[in-house]
Amino acid sequence: MNKSSIRSFGVAIFLVGAMLALASRFDVNIGLPEKDSSNQQQVDELQNKLNQANQEIAKLKKQVKQVHTTEETTATNSSEPSVKEDINADDTTMTLQIYSGITPYIVAQKLEDGGIISNSVEMELLLANAKYARSLQIGSYEVNSSMSLEEIAKLITGKKQ
Repeated sequence: MNKSSIRSFGVAIFLVGAMLALASRFDVNIGLPEKDSSNQQQVDELQNKLNQANQEIAKLKKQVKQVHTTEETTATNSSEPSVKEDINADDTTMTLQIYSGITPYIVAQKLEDGGIISNSVEMELLLANAKYARSLQIGSYEVNSSMSLEEIAKLITGKKQ
């Protein structure tokens, strides 16, 4: 290979690179595959899946309402002691796992997701209080929805009742 052919090859590579840079700078389509169309397809597919999931959730909520109304009807037709048992049966119980490095935010989220508390922010603020701050004890705790926020905080921090 002589010097001039190598030089001309280098100039050609430089020119092709410059044209590609200009084409991408000015958003000129030069036959390169576009990602937008595949992204739009993925967005559409995910949107369809989301709609289907929302429909399934709505169906399940209707089923749960039907079951609750059926239980309430049978509870009103039965005697008083069974009504008290149904009230206790409505308490949600879960095992709360506290591990090293867990934050009050995560604890409160777990309790809210488990149906133990209705507002995770209140629990998070309570655990951030100076009385309970940095006192979460590692372990497994049985908590239920009939417990107050204060009782749960005392249980998981090991504070005296």
